[in-house]
Amino acid sequence: MAAPPLKSSDIYNVIIGTAGHIDHGKSTLVKRLTGIDPDRLPEEKEREMTIDLGFAPFTLKTGQRVGIIDVPGHERFIKNMVAGATSIDLVLLVVAGDEGPNIQTREHVSIMQLLGLKRGILVITKADKADPDFVELVKDDLQKLVHGTFLEGAPMIAVSAFTGQGIDLLVETINSIVLSMPTHETQGVFRMPIQRIFSAKGFGTIITGVPISGQAKIGDTLEILPLGRRGRVRALQAYKAEVQEIRAGHSSAVNITDIAHEEVQRGMVACTPGYFKASLFVEARFKYVPDIPRPLRNLMPVKFHAGTKEADGRIVLLDKKELAPGEECYVQFRLDEPVVVATGDPFIVRLQTPMYTIGGGRVLEASDGKIKRFKDEILMKLVEKEAAISDQHAAVEVVLKQQGDRAVTLADLSVATQQPPAAIEPAVKQFEAAGKLVKFDGNRFMHADAFEGTMQRLKGMINQFHVKHPLRAGWDMLVFRTESKLGEDVFRRASEELVKRGVLAIENNKARAASFSVRLSREDADAAAEVERLVRETAFNTPRLDEIHGRFKYNKERIDRVLGLLVDKGAIVQLKDGVLFHRDTVEEAKRVIAEAIRRQGAIEAAQVRDLIGTTRKYVIPLLEYLDDVGFTVRVENKRVLKNEPDSGRRPIR
Repeated sequence: MAAPPLKSSDIYNVIIGTAGHIDHGKSTLVKRLTGIDPDRLPEEKEREMTIDLGFAPFTLKTGQRVGIIDVPGHERFIKNMVAGATSIDLVLLVVAGDEGPNIQTREHVSIMQLLGLKRGILVITKADKADPDFVELVKDDLQKLVHGTFLEGAPMIAVSAFTGQGIDLLVETINSIVLSMPTHETQGVFRMPIQRIFSAKGFGTIITGVPISGQAKIGDTLEILPLGRRGRVRALQAYKAEVQEIRAGHSSAVNITDIAHEEVQRGMVACTPGYFKASLFVEARFKYVPDIPRPLRNLMPVKFHAGTKEADGRIVLLDKKELAPGEECYVQFRLDEPVVVATGDPFIVRLQTPMYTIGGGRVLEASDGKIKRFKDEILMKLVEKEAAISDQHAAVEVVLKQQGDRAVTLADLSVATQQPPAAIEPAVKQFEAAGKLVKFDGNRFMHADAFEGTMQRLKGMINQFHVKHPLRAGWDMLVFRTESKLGEDVFRRASEELVKRGVLAIENNKARAASFSVRLSREDADAAAEVERLVRETAFNTPRLDEIHGRFKYNKERIDRVLGLLVDKGAIVQLKDGVLFHRDTVEEAKRVIAEAIRRQGAIEAAQVRDLIGTTRKYVIPLLEYLDDVGFTVRVENKRVLKNEPDSGRRPIR
């Protein structure tokens, strides 16, 4: 990895690529343009056929370098072609002037159209070998082939790599188009699909590829996914020269430590740790190409191509029963091996057998499991995701909404959006200024729509509670929060806001709908009166919860129902071990115990038992309850009054 060093300013962050049928002169053209033969494998030299991706630097008239990726043209190596095409910004569609467009010319055009390419040049090679009249026919055929695609109206140049005919014009055209193109955004999180892996003596593992986003420098730690291994960047190259950093749009080589080259495979991704994950499930917007003779069925076996990865799996149609040629729909890919993708990534789909391209589109999300078909809520989320692909602020807002009822920090949202904090902070500030955020302690926040949804969910839970327990005056707040699965501060804030809106009422630490009131039938009212009377009259020797049912003519269900009502109202206090006391009895116990402690100091359980005339099975739950509610405090084996610190000083005689 030794060559004169390059600065970032020496590189223009754009990638050029070739496409076209086998033996139409792609590699020869690249060699003429760059002076470098992109065919590096011995078998490529022997067979005079490009098998794998080739790379060569092209120097612009500004002195800056851009990369050229040479792709194979043979149909058996389409997967290698796609692995290179996903990195291309400008394509040179190569067609032999003595042969014209052929099978792979058409498929390559279809692939590039599906990948969303915007710019290209039509290059007719072997112009020195072809009859001029035949070249004119080739031009007509080529114009018809690209009609309706991104290549319609593209410059068309006839060249000869051997005589030099048209080469100067081609070089000038490449310069003109490349220098008019926007360069890749380099402020994102670093991610590079791996194209090649090898080991160099004295250096160890080297991986190559074109970063999709962000930048990496010497000394950075990168993670290889889905391998799950991390290593340090030891050295970097771009266009065969040493550099201090690589950026999106650079054809790059990374010398990485602590990972053996045998562990890494094409299709894996080198990235900043913590932002990306490998997934078996990918949701996307999929376009079925129009020239397929039959509709696409649900669960069709396919090959999914994204970045440099090819994975077998099945395509699930989420909003249509089947897909007619030329139509689009939302899909989920259920894959046999994990892939690493992000929102907006282009992809290609080919049939497993026979192998040909049937469509492609843009990734919307990678998820953790299967999703159901024809679900409005799921489809709406995908619609939002698709609409926000080209608008970063909108994309951040969609992801923030998807955090739901979880309050997040800027760092949390950074990971969720797969963007650095600095890149998303302006959007978050804009949301706050527009009143779209609900703020919490610890610099955490929720989207206002998600907070509204959280309140509606709590409202629904309370209403369901009343349907299930029509005689319960309210839902214990601790149980309510536990069932809501919300964080304590989110639950508290949402509950308080519902109370302010007059939707919720909270009394005796129990929540109810503000409009709810218990409506008793005559039988329930009679049963409630009898249960309350029995518990009041039996004072400190009441029947316990497991004993009370047999004391009445009513069935167990009715007794439990009205007992729950009486507990909710506070008429009856339910202690540990199934002990039931009337609230008047508890108040009497407080009075007796307080007088005794003030008179003689700290008091033992046995003394309380004798004072109120009960047994140990009642007095222990009673004293523990009084401790829990803050009336008394246990000091060793005695009780004192909590709010009267001096109550335990007087010795007991």
